[in-house]
Amino acid sequence: MNPELERHIAHIEGLTDLHLSMLKDTLLADSGKMYLLDILAAATVKRSMSLCSGFSSLVRAQNYVCAASLLRLQLDSCLRFFSAFIVDKPHQLAHEVLQGKPINKMKDKSGKLMTDRYLVETLGKKYVWVPRVYKATSGFIHLSDKHIYTVLTPSDENGHVSLNVGAKDDEIPVELWIELAAGFLASTDALFEYLGGWKHTKTIFANDAKETHVSGSTRRAQSLLRRMEQ
Repeated sequence: MNPELERHIAHIEGLTDLHLSMLKDTLLADSGKMYLLDILAAATVKRSMSLCSGFSSLVRAQNYVCAASLLRLQLDSCLRFFSAFIVDKPHQLAHEVLQGKPINKMKDKSGKLMTDRYLVETLGKKYVWVPRVYKATSGFIHLSDKHIYTVLTPSDENGHVSLNVGAKDDEIPVELWIELAAGFLASTDALFEYLGGWKHTKTIFANDAKETHVSGSTRRAQSLLRRMEQ
């Protein structure tokens, strides 16, 4: 593997402890009280850890098609957790997500529907690379021209085109692999910033929180999250 790409993948593989420590610190903040947004944060951390593991394995297996799809999913995690920062009642958003309501059916504090396009444009004001990465990787979610290009090889002098079909994408230029891994790291870093933002908010402004913390049936989720800390 290319040395620069190896550094990126090794970095992604080493993020497990950071995920867990961030979640643990968040859950212990405010004397261990748990809020609905904590459960959404825990689900986001779990998804990110799974995606980091899967992405690294796919890159090592030279499976570009699937790795690109996971970059899109990691960016999706960032976009959706970010949505909690642009609504009036983030815990209500978390509650509605737990109830199965799609975020694209909810409105932000200005009354705008939080569609993917709106979230991408809004987060893109802070991270200029977000719209480009979102557009480039969305093509790998549904069958599209992105998949066609992965099986075509350049034509020869006679204009003949060959098809390269297999589980490995070993014809992909190393520059694209590096760009893919860098995009995954950038998406993960952005996600960490908002996860850390919730931890900071919970720690510093806990006394101003208006929402009640978790009770009733969601205590089962509390128990699961405690086991994750250990």
